[in-house]
Amino acid sequence: MRMLSGLTLVAVAVAAVSALADSRGVSKAEYLDLMEDAVSAYSNDHIEDYISQVERDGVQEHGFPRLTSNLGVLVANGRAEGRRELFRRMMTVACRDAAKGKMKLEGNEFSVKELAIALVALEKSKAFDKPTTDAWRADLSRIDAKRCYTCQPKPGAERAYNWCVFGCASEQARIAAGLGGDSGFVERYVSDQLRWFDANGMYRDPGQPAVYDFVTRLQFMWVLHCGYAGPSRARLAEMLEKSAEPTLAMLSASGEIPYGGRSNQFLHNNLFYAAVCEWYAAQARAKGDARDAARFALAAREAVDAVKPWLKVRPVRHVKNLYPRREGVRESGVGCEKYAYFDKYMVTMGSWAMMAHAFAEENPGAVAPSDGAPSSFATSQEFHLAFLRAGEYSAQFDYNADTHYDCDGLGRVQRRGAPGAICMSVPCAAKPNYRIEMPNSRSLAIAPATGEKLELKGSGHDASCAWADWKAGALDWSCRLDQNGLKSVLSGEGDLAIALPAFAFDGEKDTAVSCDGKRLSIRYGGWECLYETDGAIVDTGDVCCNRNGRYRVFEARGLGRLGVAVSIRRIPLD
Repeated sequence: MRMLSGLTLVAVAVAAVSALADSRGVSKAEYLDLMEDAVSAYSNDHIEDYISQVERDGVQEHGFPRLTSNLGVLVANGRAEGRRELFRRMMTVACRDAAKGKMKLEGNEFSVKELAIALVALEKSKAFDKPTTDAWRADLSRIDAKRCYTCQPKPGAERAYNWCVFGCASEQARIAAGLGGDSGFVERYVSDQLRWFDANGMYRDPGQPAVYDFVTRLQFMWVLHCGYAGPSRARLAEMLEKSAEPTLAMLSASGEIPYGGRSNQFLHNNLFYAAVCEWYAAQARAKGDARDAARFALAAREAVDAVKPWLKVRPVRHVKNLYPRREGVRESGVGCEKYAYFDKYMVTMGSWAMMAHAFAEENPGAVAPSDGAPSSFATSQEFHLAFLRAGEYSAQFDYNADTHYDCDGLGRVQRRGAPGAICMSVPCAAKPNYRIEMPNSRSLAIAPATGEKLELKGSGHDASCAWADWKAGALDWSCRLDQNGLKSVLSGEGDLAIALPAFAFDGEKDTAVSCDGKRLSIRYGGWECLYETDGAIVDTGDVCCNRNGRYRVFEARGLGRLGVAVSIRRIPLD
């Protein structure tokens, strides 16, 4: 693949999403392609060093067995032949160490499932002789759940533990593969963790991060996929059915999962969302519901197409910015938490593609974009998010944000085909729990500049627009999204101000920002984000950073009533 610059990157994204109207659902072969993209980020020299370290010190954490499993599934499908012997060495040590017990750092919960998936695929394909696969099988069969998994809280504990659910998925995968498996362990933690679903069937990991709703539901789906039939099966199926429509409602116009909390804006986010949608599509096909199957297949397609341009950048990044990648074991770069280093999180994209591959069709049917009719969705108060869709636009609000990662307000406005960050993909937290280019002096989202908490008065939609109405202290803030973009009005006594983020730098290149006092323009990669006001727009001089890059802080200001419109439009490439 040739190297792409940032501006070329977003141009490719435009072409990829624009082609969607004529595309089909994502095939099994395409998910294998994505797995190849993930493992191709690791050179043979890198893998040799990785193997040497693990052979010397033992498996430290789940990045290594995940890379092993991805290579194994690829080899089983006639791919990655040049890495066949590297894989053999990796699989031998990964299975051996899984049988020994807990990893030195973390987390067999994540990787035992994937080793089982790889082994079954290799046995089916006869990619290796039987004595070799039998030796791997013997090691994985010796696993003792009580000794293997780190997270085993007492049932009834006062918080959710998503690791338990990953452990259940691994044990149920072993059961399905004939590798032993502890059905009591599975039942204990499936029944216990079901307590943490909300009224919409969303999983309430501590802090309610959006990532861990989706990815934990995916593990529950895998438990069902592998034949779980215990006493909690009916309740689990009911909860997953409840979260079907919310899953679709929360996908952004740029093919992204919701922001909110930790581990967001990584490439692997798109793939676990796609896997979740493939599971729902498979459930719909089994029921003979072609309409729902197509809706979920379309959502998977949008998420997959949105990640592909990032995979063409060299060196590939695992997070959605173009800052230089930090090299070295467990080194995290800009936009990443300390635990979100490349070796672990890049191959994770392949692992979710592996699960999507299991659910997907060999030859999927055609999908087409929705008609763009306005829609709205508000989560339970535990997740405190509101979503609007209309035409090619989407908007996402947070009204009780986890300030370690986000802030209250309108933290995302996107248009289909445009670069996600040109207006905003995620808010800027004052002191985020991830690395940023420079310290932030404040938080930033599109929001009344009052310092007051937002209160959601109501949201909804009709044939012309979707809306969300808010209180900010004594002020009223009305937001309307239609096919032309977002219009908001802030009203109340005295001087009023609305904060406006202007995307300025993506980690590699500056954008073009200009302001004439009434219109604030950001040009980037063939698109323009435009803020227009009936008041006045001023540059505050502040700069804020988030996972995607650097933003300049402007404010629209007025007296008594202040209107701001946000639109994103295509322009000729610079």
